[in-house]
Amino acid sequence: MKSFPLILVGGMLLATSRLPGQLPDRLIMEKIHEPVEKAFTILKPIGWVAEGGISRWDPVSMGGAANAIEAKIDFTLKSDPQGSIQIHWLPDIYFVDMTGSMAAGMFPEGSFYNGMPVLHKMDATTFIQKYLATYLHPNLQISLLDSRVLPDIEKLCYETDIVKELQSRYSSAVTDYTYSENGVLYRERAFCIIHNMGPYTAGMWKNRNTVVIRAPEKCFNDWEALFQEIGASVKLNPQWVQAELKGQMQRGSTMIKTMNDINRIGQEIQKGHAETNSKINHQAYLNLTDQEDYINPHTAEVERGSNQWDHRWVDDLGNVIYTDNLEYNPNFDLELQMQGFKKCGVKK
Repeated sequence: MKSFPLILVGGMLLATSRLPGQLPDRLIMEKIHEPVEKAFTILKPIGWVAEGGISRWDPVSMGGAANAIEAKIDFTLKSDPQGSIQIHWLPDIYFVDMTGSMAAGMFPEGSFYNGMPVLHKMDATTFIQKYLATYLHPNLQISLLDSRVLPDIEKLCYETDIVKELQSRYSSAVTDYTYSENGVLYRERAFCIIHNMGPYTAGMWKNRNTVVIRAPEKCFNDWEALFQEIGASVKLNPQWVQAELKGQMQRGSTMIKTMNDINRIGQEIQKGHAETNSKINHQAYLNLTDQEDYINPHTAEVERGSNQWDHRWVDDLGNVIYTDNLEYNPNFDLELQMQGFKKCGVKK
């Protein structure tokens, strides 16, 4: 797996001439803020491109307020402008199934009702295969490789559901598929949770915690460790979370004037999501790749990181370096020209 070293030259990472796409012996990452509202920090490999971030959906243009209560995240880290290697977080979206509704004929599938796309309910496996993959690649031929449900995550969703009287149902899955794009065969892995909000919410359901990773098929496995490290590095901004929850309640209160029951349900569920998503994400990434718990020598805090290298270094700004070289010390790396790195120990 671990093949070629990376060299920092003028702020860019240059790879030595070995097989392209394989996991490097040395990985240099920088901590960046989500660019729009600074909602979270994340580790980004130097030289990679960050796109998107937090967005706010307009209830007027959406024809209703259901998807305007909460912030949406559509954020991608990719190795080059074409996204040859990338990890993509997609927004949670409220859908509505109008089956059995007296207004079903007025709102066919593909239309919008109170700001929600009208779509028949699906489990997570079907959602990925029939909706998500087609949404991301509408003009490409998708070939399914593997799909599996994740009962541990579904159980966690049930256990942390704060509105159990709604009789919500959950499904979760991770699915691998391939497609050809510009002459390159890519492999993509998608994970999501589907939350069916139960019989008292007029057909409302949503996707949650949706993340997609991709790389060329021939080297996909080599990059799983990096995807794990990036996903594990996400840290929410507590001030942003507090302001977001307050804003959700205010926006929900406005919507309550016309949609009392639906808005109360959405507001309560979203408050619970902020408290449980970190637990769900932890379980999700365990299903993707290997990881380790490290002790940060600067803060004494436990940090999750990749175990695909023998040594992990971190500085007081949160920048991280991985290497297999026992003799390597980034503080004496003339190409790096950075100081303050300390080696992390593994939590026993």
